[in-house]
Amino acid sequence: MITLALESPVPAVSVVMSVYNGERFLREATDSILRQTLENFELIVVDDGSTDHSRQVLAAVDDRRLTVLEQSHEGLATALNRGVDRARASLIARMDSDDVSRPERLEKQYRFLLRNAAVALVGTAARIVDYAGAEVGAWHPPEDHASICRRMIRANQFAHPTVMFRKEAFLAAGGYRQDMPFAQDYDLWLRMTPRFQVANLEELLLIRRVGPDQFGTRRETLQMRWAVKARLEALKRGDYPLSQAVDLLQPLISAALPGTVRQLGRRMFGRGKI
Repeated sequence: MITLALESPVPAVSVVMSVYNGERFLREATDSILRQTLENFELIVVDDGSTDHSRQVLAAVDDRRLTVLEQSHEGLATALNRGVDRARASLIARMDSDDVSRPERLEKQYRFLLRNAAVALVGTAARIVDYAGAEVGAWHPPEDHASICRRMIRANQFAHPTVMFRKEAFLAAGGYRQDMPFAQDYDLWLRMTPRFQVANLEELLLIRRVGPDQFGTRRETLQMRWAVKARLEALKRGDYPLSQAVDLLQPLISAALPGTVRQLGRRMFGRGKI
């Protein structure tokens, strides 16, 4: 099923979201986009074969800027590539189905990219909350291109649902790899960053929810191991100097540790990831 969006005028930004069994926070996430101060956008939500009430939640949204695409459960990369392919704008903003964008988020990123024509990808800082809404931390990434590049092999420097990028750059980099079940965004940034200017905004423009399945679980272990694969491939391609191979040591050790040990380390040293 396809819900048709407003065909004219061409939007300034296309927001792409994938949802799979995300009914709990889906309406809040969707409303946070539809209430943006930048009004000239389209929101494309790809329902990746949800079996809960996500479809009904989306059907209840009465806004012509919303387009809903439905597919069988094919995974995040396939869903996002489909959403970007459908997007009419030259600027693509990402959003997750359980997060909340601040009202000024799209406008600030849009204006930044208008002022900085050489920048192809811009993220933001983010507040981090648990599923009960309690704040558990904040994400403050480096802001300038050089600082981001120095740290990219060590760790992902973009929170996926905060980014806005130029569709042309996304396509030139090859989009999301469908053969990677985890860390698809990190792999994409590792391919984009050597070819294009990138940046982060210092403002906390997204509220990022972290659930119990994101830390100390098999899912987190798989995420970390696929991220290591993305790093190794970036080094093999020559996108980053081999001298940065030393930055793989900590991620390799972390990915090899049992989840319970990683959780103990976080409690002892107060460290976490988004």
